[in-house]
Amino acid sequence: MKKRVLLLICVLAALMTACQDGSKDPKTNNESTKITEEQKEGEDTISIQDMKGSVEIPSDPRRIVDVSGSADELIAMGVPFVGSANTSMFDGTTVPDYLQEYFTENNVEVVGNYSGSVGDLDLEKIAELKPDLIIMNIRHDKVYDQLKKIAPTAMVDDDINYVNWRGRFQQLGKWFDKEDVVNEWLEYYDAKASELSEKVKAVVGDETFAVLEANSVHFGSYYVYRTGGPGELVYDELKLTPSSGVPEDVWGEVVDAEYFSKIDADHIFFFSDDGNLGETGDSPIWQNLNAVQNGNVYYGKNDVQYNMAYTPGGKLIYMEKLADAIINHANVE
Repeated sequence: MKKRVLLLICVLAALMTACQDGSKDPKTNNESTKITEEQKEGEDTISIQDMKGSVEIPSDPRRIVDVSGSADELIAMGVPFVGSANTSMFDGTTVPDYLQEYFTENNVEVVGNYSGSVGDLDLEKIAELKPDLIIMNIRHDKVYDQLKKIAPTAMVDDDINYVNWRGRFQQLGKWFDKEDVVNEWLEYYDAKASELSEKVKAVVGDETFAVLEANSVHFGSYYVYRTGGPGELVYDELKLTPSSGVPEDVWGEVVDAEYFSKIDADHIFFFSDDGNLGETGDSPIWQNLNAVQNGNVYYGKNDVQYNMAYTPGGKLIYMEKLADAIINHANVE
């Protein structure tokens, strides 16, 4: 499965970069990208616009350390990187399954987690990698000045909820002169979403959906998703109909079990740490939900959806997992 997933991402990247002058093979060994300090000092720079304003970065960076969570985007664009913070939002060290092979084959070093929720970045390790460019996000704003002392640092545009993934991807495409590659990737993504939507709607029609998560941090509370992560995939990509009780125009809401009485969904995706219902199943309100009584609840694990539902390559794969769960009336793999 991992090899098929990695092949999907890398083959797509290769197809779209084949005609780009000067494009790099995303599987180039990092040893071949090393440059001396003297070369760094003499290389050309370009001015870009990031979340902080105007910043000078190398025109052809060879030792990128990405702590913004943009491994998927860099792989798709064929831009090698030597360090990454694309690790599990649950432990900050584990590389998601669909990225492990790429990281191993390209000697990518782990330097923390891009979410800022599971520990600090390893600034010492970042410095040891001798980057010529660091890419970061607003969640690590507190160490922005420290990162700038290590290497030129660019902050991708976004808020803390990671709903602007398309905008981030397009911004990176502009920085690396890969705008055509990004646009082609997004076109492929949208075509895949449309294809999956048609298959799913052939099964469920206009029946309604809710996407719920048992909160890993605050026991007894839940997330009801809308534009964030799995919510975006269900409603905006697969084009499924939100039920009553699903919030509008926000990533989601934090609720308690009593809130379930407002949800009248025909189908429910329910995520938890172990992929099971647990004590939530003891709630009479839960037991009376239409989706529950009709056996239309699809269970999934929190760590998997967090590690895949917020970045482009992960979204592409996870969207298919969600569609398969509905079509096959099964849990999310």
